Formats: sequence, C-alpha cells, structure tokens
Amino acid sequence: MTKWPAPIINLFLGTKTSEQVLDAANDPDPRKRKGQICEAHFYAAEVALQRGSREEASRLFDLAVADCPKIFIEKQAADFELSSLRASR
Repeated sequence: MTKWPAPIINLFLGTKTSEQVLDAANDPDPRKRKGQICEAHFYAAEVALQRGSREEASRLFDLAVADCPKIFIEKQAADFELSSLRASR
C-alpha cells in the first residue's frame, strides 16, 4: 500500500502522518505532483478537522484551495469547508 492514493488511506487509518502523506505526494511528474499535493492538503485538513484542530484544518484547506487544479473536486470541497469554518466563528 504505497502507490497513490494509499498514503491517504493510511492517513485516515492513523498509520501515516500528514507530513508523510505530503512527502509521498512528491511525484517526479509535475502534473501528477500538483494533483497529489492538492489531495494531500485536502485530506490532511479533513483529518485535522475530525481531530478538532480547526486552525490547522483552515491552514490546510487554504493550501488546498491555492494548490488544487480547478477541475479537482477537492478544490470545491475545500472552498466549502473554509466557508463553513468561517461562518461558524
């Protein structure tokens, strides 16, 4: 379970940290790397949110919004999550 997106699954299982997932996202192909970094930030933000770390989640969602290609569902989801977090302050 090392091939992408297995590191994300391991993040949710608690066997990888968000830093390890981000390291695993670093693909030699720039287009693939961009998408994987987007996904790494988004799903790490979701895990941070589940653990009650709203500030860390917001930071990672901001990175996902900045990094994600417009066609990725994670970009739209990160925008939504940020709106929800800001509205609940």
